[in-house]
Amino acid sequence: MKAAIINAFGGYDVFNHTDVPDPEPRTGYAIVKVLACGINRYDLFLRMGGVKKPTPLPHVMGADISGEVVEISGDAHGFSPGDRVIVAPGFPIDPADWDAAPETLAPSYTVTGTTEWGGYAQFVRVPTRYLLADRTNLSPEQVAAIPLVLVTAVHAVRTLGNVKPSNRVLIQAGASGSGSMCIQLAKHLGAQVATTIGSDEKTAFVQACGADVIINHRNENFADRVRDWTEGTGVDVVIDNVGGGVFADNLKCLKPGGAFVNFGLVGGVKDTLNFAALIFNQYRILGSMMGTLNELKDGLQLIEAGKLRPNLDRTFPLSQVAKAHEYIDSRSVQGKVVLLPWSEESEPRL
Repeated sequence: MKAAIINAFGGYDVFNHTDVPDPEPRTGYAIVKVLACGINRYDLFLRMGGVKKPTPLPHVMGADISGEVVEISGDAHGFSPGDRVIVAPGFPIDPADWDAAPETLAPSYTVTGTTEWGGYAQFVRVPTRYLLADRTNLSPEQVAAIPLVLVTAVHAVRTLGNVKPSNRVLIQAGASGSGSMCIQLAKHLGAQVATTIGSDEKTAFVQACGADVIINHRNENFADRVRDWTEGTGVDVVIDNVGGGVFADNLKCLKPGGAFVNFGLVGGVKDTLNFAALIFNQYRILGSMMGTLNELKDGLQLIEAGKLRPNLDRTFPLSQVAKAHEYIDSRSVQGKVVLLPWSEESEPRL
């Protein structure tokens, strides 16, 4: 099969689009033909060696897999060859952890494609219990734009943020894949949403996702704008996928007793905390890592019902994976970028 393999960590040039052996059957696993595979910001960190989980080299990454079952060994969990499926974008690697609840706290839980080969290939081997039936009626590339950002949004916005109809919410980086899904979910839950963007060209995109207030953080301080929007009260919830560099201003946006939920590190892994502000305002600071299989199923039901939608920016053939990573690094993306392992096209498709 063809795969985009890395033999070292580093820049865009570490990818080698080449022939590698097909995955071999294993009891309890399915062989899935990868019809499309989404790229996440996480993949860029993994490529550069910035993920703490051990990643044996050579390696094939990729978590957001839309595919078709080719072969199943052992318990089929109701699936048959030919079924369209979605691969869970994270699960425990060690079978001893498969019954852990929640699975996200299992010792071996990790993003799909981190320690074992993922979806930057024409075929992938996946534990059958971590397949979901694809009932979306969407194209493979649209489906591949969904899983990781969807389960992340459900866990961060609904479960941890506990967003309600009366709430006001700040969602950072609203034009990103995760940010745009979080906006949609918060709006579905009945909240009013403010979001940040890095260029005016992204305004129409986040408006289409449902944002009520749009703040270009390069032109104005988002904390001041949020405080004005809430007449000094502050928002109920901050959903942050940026990390370092904006933590203090994020807390300035929160009302007393408000929840700060973080699942991103693109701005850095460190920042400072004013403990007096934390104590006297009784903030709830919550770390969010992906989400459970049940949360993903809940989110997919909203997709199937048309309540949420994928935000696909463009596709690249697998052979152009380096260009795809470079495009994401440019921060011009609006939504998600997806790889097509079976495409013979040499240029990206909008």
